[in-house]
Amino acid sequence: MISVQHQKFDSFNALWVFNIAAEYKSFKKAAEVLCVTPSAVSQQIKNLEANLSILLFERQHQSLKLTEAGQWYWQKIQPQLSLIQDHTVQLMQRYNSTVLKISCMPPVASRVIFPHLRTFQQAWPEIELRFDVSLKYIDLQHNTADVAIRFGQPPWSGCEHQKLVDLDIQPVCAPKIASQLNLKSHPERLTQAPLIHMTSRPEAWTLVFDYLGLSLPDKNESIYVDDYPAAIDAANNLGVALALYPIENTAIKNEQLVAVGPAISGYGEIYAVTKQGRLQEQAIQTFLAWLIQRLQDLN
Repeated sequence: MISVQHQKFDSFNALWVFNIAAEYKSFKKAAEVLCVTPSAVSQQIKNLEANLSILLFERQHQSLKLTEAGQWYWQKIQPQLSLIQDHTVQLMQRYNSTVLKISCMPPVASRVIFPHLRTFQQAWPEIELRFDVSLKYIDLQHNTADVAIRFGQPPWSGCEHQKLVDLDIQPVCAPKIASQLNLKSHPERLTQAPLIHMTSRPEAWTLVFDYLGLSLPDKNESIYVDDYPAAIDAANNLGVALALYPIENTAIKNEQLVAVGPAISGYGEIYAVTKQGRLQEQAIQTFLAWLIQRLQDLN
């Protein structure tokens, strides 16, 4: 004879069905929640009652009521079932999650990804994103990162790539500086403005002035910075910098920066780069599809 303590329970799923039916006091509503038929719910409950040899529901013509035993049982197991459900979700999130290490150039991280990161986390909680925000090219061959978001010209040895966006360059400055020289209406007055140069891109302003048909002015008014983030920071109060468009388009739309003259196309592209054979991985493609949409939203 098998003791009650060691009696085998045939269907744990029946407890979930019982829990929902007890909550809604209706087999029909329970069926809607569980995406099954009312007869399937009814059969599960009958099997459970037979297994327990205890009646759990009083079935009336147009209503359903827990018996005293059913009410006692539901009150005892419902908190435990909720814990099981919570712990199951936590288990899946913890051990089924994918950690994606992303090396990302600062303007894309700060202007495009971080302002909208919450939407990605809500849509794909199983993908954990970890960022290394830097202008340096990271070594993808030794798995330092899973994907790199970089400006440059492919191909890269041992890697595969996907183009994310075409870049233009756009002269920008603070509204105060634009107003002083009326640069918005007279972009030719750039010759009178202090220019912010990036030492890493010494040819950039030459491209702009050649495009506008102007001569590059004397460098006495020039300001030199090491990199792009510093140039955009300096544009807020020191002079005119060259912004990556559409990356900085939000700041232009919000009138934090003023666009001076037309954007100049063909400056370059931003790519997603991975180690050979990894670009089509599901987590990477999920993130890249989301990022491409955010980049398109900038226009």
